[in-house]
Amino acid sequence: MSVSWSTIGHKVRLIVSGARRWLGLPDRRPVMVAAVVLIAVLLGAFGAAAGSWVSAHALADLPSEATLADLTRRATGVDAAPIVSRETSPRTAARFATDISLDTGWDPAQARQRHAAAGWSVSPLTVVDDQTSVLYPGDKTISYRYARFTAESNGLIIVVSGGFVADDGVVRLAGWAAGSPAMPALTLAGTALGLITGWLLAATTVRRVRPTHPVHRITVSALTATALLVLAAPAIALYGNLARMLRPHADTSGPVATVHSALTAGPYWSAAPTWLLLGLTVAGCLIAVITLVLTASPITSQRGPGG
Repeated sequence: MSVSWSTIGHKVRLIVSGARRWLGLPDRRPVMVAAVVLIAVLLGAFGAAAGSWVSAHALADLPSEATLADLTRRATGVDAAPIVSRETSPRTAARFATDISLDTGWDPAQARQRHAAAGWSVSPLTVVDDQTSVLYPGDKTISYRYARFTAESNGLIIVVSGGFVADDGVVRLAGWAAGSPAMPALTLAGTALGLITGWLLAATTVRRVRPTHPVHRITVSALTATALLVLAAPAIALYGNLARMLRPHADTSGPVATVHSALTAGPYWSAAPTWLLLGLTVAGCLIAVITLVLTASPITSQRGPGG
């Protein structure tokens, strides 16, 4: 069955008309338009955080303690318990590190060969410094050596490095999950969905609140302004992480940037308390929920019999 161009044009006009009705603002005063835009931008930030959180599940899992012990044994050639540390960041995905002290020297070339034999994709060995010096005239000669290489396997990146003075030194194995192409795509999709949802939510709120009692309108407006102020700092941090995520990033340079990590307990800004962004997010969301409940149950402005 053929469809005429007039039928298609009619359907397109209906879709456009419906979209204009849902996206249009009944009140176009500058302050109202600014409020709707701010709400959309705010939800765009949290949409980016949601997309980042979902996409982070595509990253490889970090090794367990037992696996880290095996990785350290391969890096050093010594069966000894390493010192393990794990680090979370408000700007990037998590990372780990193991350190082990050696007094028998370290051959980085053999460590690199062991990783290659185990199926890891290894980089060329880099000797950062290799020099010999005399501490004092007539004293013994001291040799210093620092070398490193990177290895990748199954979405995991590790950097093996060692610094030695004579035969005493420390071998460190630092690692993190490699980035995934799905991360920026899902994060941007979450941002777009948040922006659209925020605009629709704000426009619907304006339509529902506009014909209500003045006291009700003032209350909703005051709560909305309070929520915007409380959530401003978390939104700024989330957009800052989004900008970092979209920059070119080499997996060997460190963990990939994530948007949602800004809401983890940690000092996003050095002078701010660790709980600031998460606390503001929880408080702002509670105020937003109260605002939506009031919007859903409006107090209609009524006139008396003589009005």
